[in-house]
Amino acid sequence: MSYEEAVDRGFGECRARRYECKLKEAHRTGNDVWKVKFHAFAPGARGKLHLEFDAYSRRLLKVDEKVKARRDDWDDDDDWDDDDHGHGHGRGRGKKKGHAKHDD
Repeated sequence: MSYEEAVDRGFGECRARRYECKLKEAHRTGNDVWKVKFHAFAPGARGKLHLEFDAYSRRLLKVDEKVKARRDDWDDDDDWDDDDHGHGHGRGRGKKKGHAKHDD
């Protein structure tokens, strides 16, 4: 299986799950397994889809699918689509907003 075929098979698996996917990376390991990783999107949700294919039989070996409903504050490891470099997304940085100035 070539790089192109592994990526194409990955996109096929992504479409079968009704996700829109953006390729993150694809590489072949030393034990003849293609690892293909995607950022996955669905209406109101996003996450990851990681797939493993046998390089010779082309069989799908493993699926790691973690797509969750969107929320306003994403974990720090989800900053791949961060257009302002991770600043000001309510992750505990900067001043608190909406809280009383003094605790009584």
